[in-house]
Amino acid sequence: MKLLPKFISRRPVLFAVVFWIFAVIAIAVAVNWFFMPLIAGRMAKTMVVPEVVNLPTDEAEAVLKKAGLNVKWAKEGRYSGDIPANHVLVQIPAAGRTVKENRTILLTLSKGRHEVSVPDLRGASQRQAEISLQRLELLLGSKIEGAHTEIPKGVVIRTDPEAGKKVRIGSKINLIISSGNSSGKILLPNLKEMSLDKARAIIDSLGFKVGDIITIQVDNKLPNTVLEMIPKPGEFLEPETPIDLTVAE
Repeated sequence: MKLLPKFISRRPVLFAVVFWIFAVIAIAVAVNWFFMPLIAGRMAKTMVVPEVVNLPTDEAEAVLKKAGLNVKWAKEGRYSGDIPANHVLVQIPAAGRTVKENRTILLTLSKGRHEVSVPDLRGASQRQAEISLQRLELLLGSKIEGAHTEIPKGVVIRTDPEAGKKVRIGSKINLIISSGNSSGKILLPNLKEMSLDKARAIIDSLGFKVGDIITIQVDNKLPNTVLEMIPKPGEFLEPETPIDLTVAE
């Protein structure tokens, strides 16, 4: 400890130079690691994150960039039953959060509904049909018997919805099962998408009766277009059976 005072008394100039070098370094470190972040944090502009969930991709990016924020997309999108495909499904940070300018907002793209095609199960046994539906993550709905002159009893005649139609994962698929020979019954054809007048004419020509007619309002169908029918098409029915129709208003 006595060496330091002797060194200072013998070489005061050198000690002063060394002291100021260390002092300047200490001040620079303090400014760089403490004062500058503190000042920058106080001066940085902050903003509230806008809501971009459910917006199309281009519109979402434009909204965030206009707000002074950066955009990054997650590598993988996710299926959604609520948000259409190519729209924002998730944003992080969420809307309403206060962040600094140029903060990066992570967006996840919606891939829309996860849909599969209804398999063609005509001619399959009920057990085979059930296994095929399970493999596609579809559920077995009702089993409806329908007479058929060619398909043996207990074998699938068709499905409802029909084969090839796109449905959402987890949807119920009804099976029309053959009950054997038609025994004089009449096959009910598919009247969906026909005009009401044409459907009436076919029903009358086959010996059925027009039952209840229910009208509902839809935007993408012409008025008096047949939307649904009960009984379902493909069934063998007795003459004079009433056919109920749901049509567009």
